Amino acid sequence: MAKTVGFPMIRNFNGDSRDFIPDLFAFMDRYDNVEFYLEEGYGSRLGYTAEDYLKASDKVRFVSREESFGKDITMILKNPEPEDLEMLKDGSVYFTMLHYATRPKVREIIARKGLKTFAMDHIVDDNGLRIFADYFGTAFNACQAAVEALKENYADFYSPDREPIKAIVMGVGGVGQNCIRSLEILSDREFLGKEVPGILPIICTRTITGHPEIFNKIISGCHLVVDATQRRDETVYVMTNQQIGLLAEDAVLLDICADRYDFGVNPPLVKGMEGTITGGPGHTVIYPDDPGYAEIEGTVVDSTNRRVTVSCNAWPGMDVPRSVQVYYGLMKNYVGIILQKEYEEISEDSDNLFERGLYRSTFQYFMDHWRK
Repeated sequence: MAKTVGFPMIRNFNGDSRDFIPDLFAFMDRYDNVEFYLEEGYGSRLGYTAEDYLKASDKVRFVSREESFGKDITMILKNPEPEDLEMLKDGSVYFTMLHYATRPKVREIIARKGLKTFAMDHIVDDNGLRIFADYFGTAFNACQAAVEALKENYADFYSPDREPIKAIVMGVGGVGQNCIRSLEILSDREFLGKEVPGILPIICTRTITGHPEIFNKIISGCHLVVDATQRRDETVYVMTNQQIGLLAEDAVLLDICADRYDFGVNPPLVKGMEGTITGGPGHTVIYPDDPGYAEIEGTVVDSTNRRVTVSCNAWPGMDVPRSVQVYYGLMKNYVGIILQKEYEEISEDSDNLFERGLYRSTFQYFMDHWRK
């Protein structure tokens, strides 16, 4: 019997139009005993037609959204909301961005429904480095949006008499490192040859952010702060709201992590920068009077000090044509393993780097190693 593979569309990330492109289905056509069930309208937001997918593989079928969730295997780039996950077939395989650590409701559904999950964001190599990621796309799209916001907000942006623009980068993982590279590119683009001081990136690791008396001096009067951290404890802020108050009034906060608040657990899960709110592809620049702040007013979160915040829960999707090509290339490393092997056969002892990475992305592996 053929394995059925469902491909629902992203519906819950406002403005994120990304689906997997027909090239991926042409690539997967080589695998026997599989059938692909795409949600009606799949790829249309990218400019593709149903015929484009049908030409790519005669194994493609178009079905309702509910049917696309009810297959042996489900693949989607961004994780839908919990009510959609209830449509997944119990015990089925699920491949998406899951963010286990910050999604307790998703963890509950996975456990209750016995889902066999692979989390794209947890696929790592033998050294613990993510290998299913578009670090530069994430960093550059985010930094570019933040610099554009700063140009609008900071009257002296092009003044030759000001000091260099201090850009605090919190986090030095793959995204943080690419933020430094992105800020160099953007600084050259804006200031090189204009006799104007550029952007001065300052890396702040945990050994700095964890010492308020030192960190406060560094951030005082700063005009750009980038949160590219991956926290071990999502109940603790990296930058408190009081510290946000030390920044220049016309500063810009760049929220790359785009974590959510979750007040349904105790202690609650919080964002890296206290009092900020999360944006999306259709709403990346958040001003201090944004109505979205009403969601955290009256909670334990202090949002007294506000700055223009640039935030998005799908940064690679800000450059859709590039992003869908990048993820097509990444998917080719994993789909054959998922389609041809049984879930229980995938092993950390494999001689295939990508299979080892998949194993480390399973829910069970996460639960065995979380916070250890």
